[in-house]
Parts: sequence; structure tokens; C-alpha cells
Amino acid sequence: MALRINPISKIIGLSSVLAVGFLLVVLAAAVWGNWMPILITLIFLVAHIPTLLIGFQYYGYDESLGDFEDGGGKTDAADVGHFLESFFLTSANALALVLYHGHILTKQACVLTIIGGFLIYGTVVTFTTFFDGFETDDDDPFGM
Repeated sequence: MALRINPISKIIGLSSVLAVGFLLVVLAAAVWGNWMPILITLIFLVAHIPTLLIGFQYYGYDESLGDFEDGGGKTDAADVGHFLESFFLTSANALALVLYHGHILTKQACVLTIIGGFLIYGTVVTFTTFFDGFETDDDDPFGM
């Protein structure tokens, strides 16, 4: 028996996690007087966009591109989307570490930025997974 969660509860929970992520990033920026963590957060925010665009193009919205069983060119596009997503995530972490190494960010600001960025990224990914509209309950990876 799968646990059923009300969609309003999902939204409230995800909003709370997103608020904590933004709080950590704003604290990293405001307390130490350096607003570079906001730029790093923008990279975390746009990291999931390539996967979303590839998903909208190739998974169910344009059925003339190929058969769903054999993949019909979808795997290459999905690989590009996942590569770009991982590139953005790696770039955001590397930028925070490079700014720390260059003494532009303090150690605490770097840690708060990375943790807050991953909370924001995780919220965006979870939100799109929860509310993407699964055709059956068996397709739901969280079983909810």
C-alpha cells in the first residue's frame, strides 16, 4: 500500500525546503557583504532546464519522432540534456570553490552557497518529478 500525500502538502513541503535554500544563499551573500552567491544560485536554478526541454521535446509531446519502445533517437538527446545539467551543477560548485580559493568568498559563505544551491536544485527537480503527471501509479518513482 503506497502512502498517499495530498498535493497541497507536497507544495507546502517543497516550498519550505526552497525557502530554506534561498535563506542559506541570502545569508551567505548578506552576512559577509558579497553578492556573488546569488550568481551561483542562478546557475543552480537553470541547471534542470536542459533536461526539461529535452523531456518536453522527446517524451510524449511529439510522438512522430519515433517509437517509444525502441528509443528512436531519444537517448542521444536525453544524454545531451543530462550532460548539460551535470555541467551546470559542476560549474556552480566549481565557481563557489574558485571564489573561495580566490578569497572572494569566505569558507562559511562557500559552504552555505553550495548547500543552499543543492536544496534549491533538489526542490526544482522534485517539484517537476511530483507534478509531471504520471500516466499510472506504477510510473511514479516515489510511489505517492
